[in-house]
Amino acid sequence: MIISLAPMEGITTYIYRNAIAKYYGGIDRYYTPFLTASHLKGRELRDVHPDNNKGLDLVPQILTNDSELFLTITRQLADLGYTEVNLNLGCPSGTVVSKGRGAGFLDYPDKLDKFLYDIFEGCNDKIQISIKTRIGMDFLSEWEDILKVYIKYPIKELIIHPRLRNEFYDGEVHLEAFDLAQDMFSVEGVSSKEELTNVDSSKVKLCYNGDIIDKPTFSNVISIIRDDDPYIMIGRGLLMNPNLANELKSGISPEFDKKRFSEFLSEITDNYIEEMSSEKQVVMKMKELWTYIARGLNLDKKQLKEIYKCTRFPDYKNTVQMILQGL
Repeated sequence: MIISLAPMEGITTYIYRNAIAKYYGGIDRYYTPFLTASHLKGRELRDVHPDNNKGLDLVPQILTNDSELFLTITRQLADLGYTEVNLNLGCPSGTVVSKGRGAGFLDYPDKLDKFLYDIFEGCNDKIQISIKTRIGMDFLSEWEDILKVYIKYPIKELIIHPRLRNEFYDGEVHLEAFDLAQDMFSVEGVSSKEELTNVDSSKVKLCYNGDIIDKPTFSNVISIIRDDDPYIMIGRGLLMNPNLANELKSGISPEFDKKRFSEFLSEITDNYIEEMSSEKQVVMKMKELWTYIARGLNLDKKQLKEIYKCTRFPDYKNTVQMILQGL
């Protein structure tokens, strides 16, 4: 089984990735939060730079609906040594969707088809392309037409979050949508556009993403995956429980290791302090992470509120220490 850490904007940065790899492990692949700038610099360059991701199997993710921009970013990533990039067709954010990017691109299958043709032709097997996608914008009936576009191309890995854009992260996932993808991609020898080489769609790896937060939710998903070597992507579940990948692979849920968890958090905060211009920014960054940690530790609203109230780093540190002591 291959387990990947999902890209989550502002959270799964190289600082978080290195910390979870060091203290927990069990994750096979990591994906960066999406890149959008035509020239990699500053925060985006730091996040993808190989020096900051040593020992990690990392795939940079790109968010755009402009094929030339995609290829421009891809060339820079290739110069850094990357051999695979991921296309974001799943982000449900209103500001992203309104520009026809992320999940918003799914509303235009003809334009998406042309875009995919251009980027696969432009990459010309020099760098592989994987896709992270939702199953449509508003209706489940959209999914089959979207799959008919994907099946034309030599996608390295198709990561499917089986929700519509308008569902955001609410309600049940549509497992039948993943099943449909398995049906359609099980046929060998599907031909792509004439100008591209033939695509054996049965060789495209399908990866499941969505609502895996513990062993019961994992068991529900794994029961529908037909591949003997399943690919799974987890986001919120790993933020809630950074040891989840190990637990799913071993089938064992050890007792909570308070010391290891405390060191894990300290590693993240210490490295953010080095990178950021103010401790207040670090506190804001850690509050966002604690939104997920609190669920994993079953904290009550009062405890989480105490963290949210902190504005100074010493106050944050003392509050977290008291919470961990009480576990």
